[in-house]
Amino acid sequence: MEINKFKLTKEDFIFLQGYLLSWGFVKITRRDFAKVFRRLDLQMPRRRTDRETGFMYTNNGYTVIVWTSYIEDEEKWRDTGTDYAWVLIKEGDFVKYFAKPLIRMKSMILKLLRYAWVSKWRVDNRHLCPKCDAYMDIGKRHDRRGYYHICKNTDKHEDGLPFTYGWDHNLPPLAQEFVNIRREYTRQYKERNKRLGLTPKPIATIRKRAIVNKPENLV
Repeated sequence: MEINKFKLTKEDFIFLQGYLLSWGFVKITRRDFAKVFRRLDLQMPRRRTDRETGFMYTNNGYTVIVWTSYIEDEEKWRDTGTDYAWVLIKEGDFVKYFAKPLIRMKSMILKLLRYAWVSKWRVDNRHLCPKCDAYMDIGKRHDRRGYYHICKNTDKHEDGLPFTYGWDHNLPPLAQEFVNIRREYTRQYKERNKRLGLTPKPIATIRKRAIVNKPENLV
């Protein structure tokens, strides 16, 4: 099936969904939403009457979430500028990794699939610490948008120090190629903004998040 590269359609969603389901993702249901809302007593930052379709994949203690910005009940995509497509990795209720948000443009479907595939690979191949054999966690640098793998079980390490791998450790060639291309685009984007004197804030830092009224139920 060929993707319409200029205006996203229902067929584009079917294309996207087909690949995600074939990779083992499952659709996030209304019941899934309702259970989380009830358990955490969530208060959303803005009221929406529609519900975008999302998919999830769980393995090795992590869950990959793909938010598509597609409203399946109405068979349409949300209006450009009102929302983004996202891929993220969670551990329980806590987000460990955000991929770059994607606006609806000609290349969004393939980019979203690639981010989903790379994130699934990271979850399927979650690293074990060579010092203590425990699962390594995802860490994030606070000064810039950079992730890494870390084990903080220092009491089980002979040297008493945490152990880290780089974020791309052991990525397969195809995944590494995609990641490198995206980073080059990001570098060019930042250089352009610098020349123009622009300092846009990352979407993930300004997006309003739901208020958790029952934090004691977080897992």
